[in-house]
Formats: sequence, C-alpha cells, structure tokens
Amino acid sequence: MCRRNVGRRRGVSAIAGGAIVLAIFFMVIVPLVVLMQNSYALFLNESNSRRIFDTDRMSESLTVGVSQDAITKRLTLLLSNDGPVNVRIVRVWAIDVVRQTSIPMAKPCLEGELLSLPPGRNGTLDVQTCVNGFTGIVQFLAVTERGRIFSSNKIYLKEGGLIDIVFPYTLTVSIINMKKGRMYEVYVTPLGNGKVSPEKFTHKATASNENVTVAFGIFPGNYSVALYENGKLVQIPKGNPQLIEVPDTTAVIFTLGHVTYKPVELKPLILAPNTVNKKKTDQIIVDIYVQLPKDANESVFITGILDPLLTIRGGANIASCNFYSGYMLMPGQIGPIATCTVNINSDFTIIVNQGKILGEGTLTSATYINAEASKNIKVVAD
Repeated sequence: MCRRNVGRRRGVSAIAGGAIVLAIFFMVIVPLVVLMQNSYALFLNESNSRRIFDTDRMSESLTVGVSQDAITKRLTLLLSNDGPVNVRIVRVWAIDVVRQTSIPMAKPCLEGELLSLPPGRNGTLDVQTCVNGFTGIVQFLAVTERGRIFSSNKIYLKEGGLIDIVFPYTLTVSIINMKKGRMYEVYVTPLGNGKVSPEKFTHKATASNENVTVAFGIFPGNYSVALYENGKLVQIPKGNPQLIEVPDTTAVIFTLGHVTYKPVELKPLILAPNTVNKKKTDQIIVDIYVQLPKDANESVFITGILDPLLTIRGGANIASCNFYSGYMLMPGQIGPIATCTVNINSDFTIIVNQGKILGEGTLTSATYINAEASKNIKVVAD
C-alpha cells in the first residue's frame, strides 16, 4: 500500500515539474519574442527614416549667385531651389579663397529666421555685412538643414564691393572628338597668384566627334588645365592636366581618341514578282525594304520617308502606298519602308528615288540617305 502511494506521488511530481518547466519556458520566450519584434519594428522605422532622409539630402539642389545693387552697392546672395525637395538654409558664410579661411566679419551672413525655399522658389539674402572692407577673392557657402553645402562662384571684391576686371589675355581650351551624351568639364586653376574667369566650363556633347572651344579671361601666371569626362579625369597621351604658363601659352587642345564615324548610304531593296500573268490579275503588291550596310559603325534610326518614294516607268501606275518609319537598324539589318499596290498594263520598271529614305545616326546624329535602286518586272501580256 505504501509503495503504490509513493509511485503515485512520483508521477504527480513529474507532471507538475513538466508544467513548471513549460510555464517558465513561455514566461521567458514570449516576452523575448515580443521584445525582438518591437526592436525589429524600431529598427525598420529608423532605417526607413534614415533612407528617406538620405534620399531627400541627395535630392537637394541649390543655385547660389551674387549680385550688387546698382544704387546702394550692397551685395545680395541670390538663392534658387531647382530641386524637388524643400531646402532650409541654416548657415551662410564667406571665405577668403586665397587663404582658405573665413573672412572676419562684424555680423554673421545669416541672422534671425532661417531661410526656407520650397521647390522652384527663389530667395535673396543681404550679405554686405559679411564682407565689409574686404579686398580679394571671396566665395559664399550655404549650408542646408540636411548638411549639404552649396557655393557661389568666386568673385573679386575691393573694399567689400564688386570690381570689373579687364583680363589682358585670353586662354582658349578646345575639346576635340567628344562622345555623344558625355558630360565634359574643364577646370582652369591658378598655381599661385594668377586670376582667371571663369574657372570652370561644362558642356554635354550632343553628337559624337563634336568639337567645342571655350575662352577664359586670364592674367599672366602658372595654371593647371584639367579635362573631366563624366566626373573622371580623362587619360590623354599628351597628359592631363596640362600645366601652362601665360602668356607663353594661350591655347590648350584636348584631342580625345574616339572613333571617327562616317555615314554610309542606305540600300533599298524591292520585293516584287519578276513576271505577272494578266489573265489572273492586273495588280501586284510591291514591298520596299531598306538595309543598313554591315560596314556601318553605328546604328541608324529611320526617321521618315519623303514623297514620292517610287517612280514607275512603263505600263503601270501606283494605286496606293503605306509607309513605315520610326525604328532602329543595326549594321547589316533590314527593315520595311513601304507596301505599295501597283496597277499593271504592260512591262514596267520600279525605281526607288534617291534621297527619299531618311535616317539619323544614334551616336553622331549624322543624316543617312538612300542611293538609287531599280528592278525590272516583266509582265506577260495576253
């Protein structure tokens, strides 16, 4: 009797112990899972907030210019928000470009209420107090609430006012054989006490092998002239940047090694029967195609068809034509140009008139036209 009670007590104790362990397990795991979910939600929220902030920060765009009132002679900072997000300016200051230090000033450039510019809005800021009495090269810097810095062009001041500088020399910089769609930047940097205006030139090539020449007003001195393509320094055999001394050198030429593209003639193709039995039909369908030769070194966009496309010599006339354009051909490819219905009476010849098929090079924007092509069609009379 005692042994049975002992066994029953052991069984109850094991069940109770398992229940306790299970309860402890849920008491630990459930709060831990809830804590992890809350932490993960906080992480996602913070990550999204940071991503939105970074996107807005990179989307900021602010143009900073400087003007002087013709009457009061006070300097004004012209601010233009040409980006898609609101820009709030929290600080503006002026620096001495030569010494790369802030200009000592009695008052800050931005006082009181912060300047906020919605997208597309312009604003002005009186910055005369920042540069009162200063003589030299100055540049204004504007800092946004998101931490971006935007700068004005470098300007020359004499006792806090703009001065007109007459440059004794002109430096010409030429870029030869540019590539379509690439952004090119030329920087002319004084190496010492030289002065140049402007110091930067930007140009986006609209066609391959395009050439451009820009002029810079410049003082005697040593300069570095650098060319960048899509933000990268261009590697040129003659060297880049080029170090020059004015007035010994007043012209710099950057010749890029891009391929020279030469337009080729488009080749028309006529698809029509060689013989027609008039007992069965007095009309035929003629399909006109165009081929871009294999030796073309760029693709061509077929832009249009000029009328009249065809000339019929002999006993036939054109009833109707449907024209096709607005597609691109790669070298060696063939594309449809027209489908025409021709009424026939006797033997005749179809001729594709020269210069009626127009195309445009996708790289050079050069004009492509067709050469003349003919095909004899023999009609069997009754």
